Amino acid sequence: MNYTVILAGGSGTRFWPLSRHDEPKQFLNICSDKPMIELAINRIRRLIPKNNIYIATNKIYHKKIEGCLKGLDIRRQNIFFEPQARNTFAPIGTLSNILYKQDKDAVILVLPCDHFIKNEKRFTKILNKSINLAKKGHIVTIGIAPDRPETGYGYIKISSKLPACPRGRKTKNSNIYKVDRFIEKPNLQKAKKMIKDKRFYWNGGIFIFRADTMLKEIKKFLPSDYRIIAQMKNKLALNKLWPRLTSISIDYAIMEKTKRLALITADFGWMDLGSWQAIEYFAKKDRSGNIFMGNCIDIGSSNTLAWSDKRLLATLGLNNIIIVDTKDAILVCSKDRTQEVKKIVQILKQKNLIKQI
Repeated sequence: MNYTVILAGGSGTRFWPLSRHDEPKQFLNICSDKPMIELAINRIRRLIPKNNIYIATNKIYHKKIEGCLKGLDIRRQNIFFEPQARNTFAPIGTLSNILYKQDKDAVILVLPCDHFIKNEKRFTKILNKSINLAKKGHIVTIGIAPDRPETGYGYIKISSKLPACPRGRKTKNSNIYKVDRFIEKPNLQKAKKMIKDKRFYWNGGIFIFRADTMLKEIKKFLPSDYRIIAQMKNKLALNKLWPRLTSISIDYAIMEKTKRLALITADFGWMDLGSWQAIEYFAKKDRSGNIFMGNCIDIGSSNTLAWSDKRLLATLGLNNIIIVDTKDAILVCSKDRTQEVKKIVQILKQKNLIKQI
């Protein structure tokens, strides 16, 4: 059967000060009147039965996630509470083993919960195609054609087309490729060069694979972690062994090493809500390119984003600025530096300003 693992354990530091340690962005109503985790669950219901939808999140969000999931009919046992943050490899590897024990033919779709998808019908169609490819033993990822030089995303460079038939016969699957390499978040100059090259795609962080295929690759590339995962036979063992798992992303751990990876190119209006600037790609703008959300008034500003929780926020003659006003913190930054907001959170941690994190 097919299963989904929705990743919802991130802290969302680049959405500070709205996103906080106790209430990260996956629980916020950023792009609609519903929290992002709820949107992610509703989006995948078209394809995956409700009992096969799993959520991976940190145990510190126990109350928060149960509150969000009320009324969504997600089984309590389908919420995987990570004992502590260990990046994305640990929950994906552990859940691959859990689901494989339940279903030897399990195909797993790994989806981050902080994405905006404009065309959900096309999104579902691409996932169906990915599932069929994964059943043949491939680990599939989705490549998004870049439309701007984005420094906050990772990129994937494709090589040759991947034959869809075992004997290599020609097919009409022209959007399936072998992967050459991954590129970590580039600087602006490098990003400008890459978007001119049709071989580069944004890494959407979406992966589809058979559970047994993933476990074979873990055994090959991280044998010690494979042995640890195999020993997690109950909750007590999981809590004891979890800190021993390598804290690494699934990209670094498996995707950049495996020979099984295939990329399907797609265009379904994808947006990673990774920073404040991402809001301008779906929010309504006025004639001067401004976005005002909440209690705001303005005179003569342009290309400005203003967000106010409760207090009146008045702006005058600004350009290319982001302002976010919450009950105990205000962010003011240039639009071209939104990816650096996480550095502010790091400074707050160093200064032990816990209430503001």
